Amino acid sequence: MIAGPGHFDCRSLHVAISAYEKSARKASGVRDNGNTGISTTKVATLLLTLRIENNSKFVRGKKRTIEHIEHFYLDEYDAQRRSNGEYELKVPYDSDAELDDTVNELLSDIASGAEDRHCFSESEVHMEGTDRYW
Repeated sequence: MIAGPGHFDCRSLHVAISAYEKSARKASGVRDNGNTGISTTKVATLLLTLRIENNSKFVRGKKRTIEHIEHFYLDEYDAQRRSNGEYELKVPYDSDAELDDTVNELLSDIASGAEDRHCFSESEVHMEGTDRYW
């Protein structure tokens, strides 16, 4: 259907958004190396301390910023909020370099999302059972 002035075709919009969501989301789960059927993917349990603050006392939006981050960034890693306020994330990875890239990208996305809503992030990530911090 051809849309006239002031109208748009919802079906084409849905297809475009669906294609974007699929490409934006990373595949979660276990990957096989193809030859032996042995899984090479490990899953790291990471603890995220999410600190979001308003840029100034004249700005509001801290709550909505946290909700946005939980919905768009943390849901991808099956985040569970602990009683102490930390988030437990399950992050699949093949190598330490890939894990570093994933965590750095997550922290960058969190900071960017906070900045878009006139807040800032001082978040940190700790790998449970190790002394690794980001």
